[in-house]
Amino acid sequence: MKKRAQLIVTNNDIKKARDCYAALRDLVIQNSGGWDDADTRRKVDGLCSAASAALDDAECRERLRTVRSQAEDLFSREGHLKWARKNMSGADYLRLQMLISLEALNTRLFFIDTVQHRAA
Repeated sequence: MKKRAQLIVTNNDIKKARDCYAALRDLVIQNSGGWDDADTRRKVDGLCSAASAALDDAECRERLRTVRSQAEDLFSREGHLKWARKNMSGADYLRLQMLISLEALNTRLFFIDTVQHRAA
């Protein structure tokens, strides 16, 4: 029988991760991307690092790695072009994918919080 990993996370850690999630979500919504934007790439990197440091959870880290990777292309001069779809620009597609990953992160944060409250 596989042993379940314990989810021991403080409320402050959850709050920090949720704050980073909200800031990342706002950043993606407010910045269309599709051009070289080193400042926004640094912001995304910092927020992803802070959220990863707040939680020792593999699923959260994977979602944040995906967001960070997609931001590299979205906020670059040409990286977003390879993501273009028939009826959608690469930048719009990347923003959509990033928002999907961020919502999956948010769902995981709610799960962790629920498990913590049940254990308490």
